[in-house]
Amino acid sequence: MSRMVWLLRSAATMIVFGVFSFGAIFFGVPVFFLLTLVIRNRRRRCLVLRFLVKTGFRFIIFISGLMCVFRVRFAVCDEAPESAGEEHLRFVSGRELFADIPENRSVIIANHPTLVDYVILTSVMNTNVNSMVKKSLTDGFMRHVISHLGYVNNQSPFEDVAAAAQSGDNLLIFPEGSRTRGDITFRRGAANLAVRLDMGIVPVFIYCSEPDYLSRGFLNISAPSHVPCFYVTRGKSIRPSDVNAGDSLPPAVMARHFNRYLEELYRHRLPRFAERTVSEAGSDR
Repeated sequence: MSRMVWLLRSAATMIVFGVFSFGAIFFGVPVFFLLTLVIRNRRRRCLVLRFLVKTGFRFIIFISGLMCVFRVRFAVCDEAPESAGEEHLRFVSGRELFADIPENRSVIIANHPTLVDYVILTSVMNTNVNSMVKKSLTDGFMRHVISHLGYVNNQSPFEDVAAAAQSGDNLLIFPEGSRTRGDITFRRGAANLAVRLDMGIVPVFIYCSEPDYLSRGFLNISAPSHVPCFYVTRGKSIRPSDVNAGDSLPPAVMARHFNRYLEELYRHRLPRFAERTVSEAGSDR
């Protein structure tokens, strides 16, 4: 990559990040507070605000692709009948990929390789998806925005999370608790919720073609040699009873077994998905 191309793409990255930051502060915050005055019903206001966030994120994804900052592709992994156990990718829209997730009573989990995973998933999911955020984000000014969005945090009382699910929300959780570093290790919160609330787990797999891209600092605007591409797919919904069938185990033990099963699922499926995306991307060129 020539220095001129590198400079142009780094500048484009800075522009996209600037649009994201200034849009959130100078447009998003006033709109949030205006809607709190106009829409008095809390649930309706929450859904409208989530729709605005979703629309804004879709715009960020669009201009990122347009300016060659990064691209996003959604894929369905179909098992090829002629090759036992082998999968091939069928690229679809994000809306199509997540279309058949039940309207509520699901915990959506995903690995967390980069800073923009939440942006990508929120841009295509329904407004009934409630994200579980870090407690540290609720200690500053962002607590007002998070509160109006109806989001829960990873230290919320179980009753608050259960109430969100019972109100019609699905829950989006990154069970690693931080960005993916090497081996997949999950905290037990998502599995515990699935067991105690009798909810299905929908696994989402995210792979970035540039493994170190946006994995650390938000202000890292250095462009990789190739335009990074995010590949996103999902698996079928899994219930704790599917893994612990016939076992009358205490909830804590069942959650531990279910969490271990989910870790192994990601350790097996994620490398296969990454390998297949590399192969498919190479054949498209």
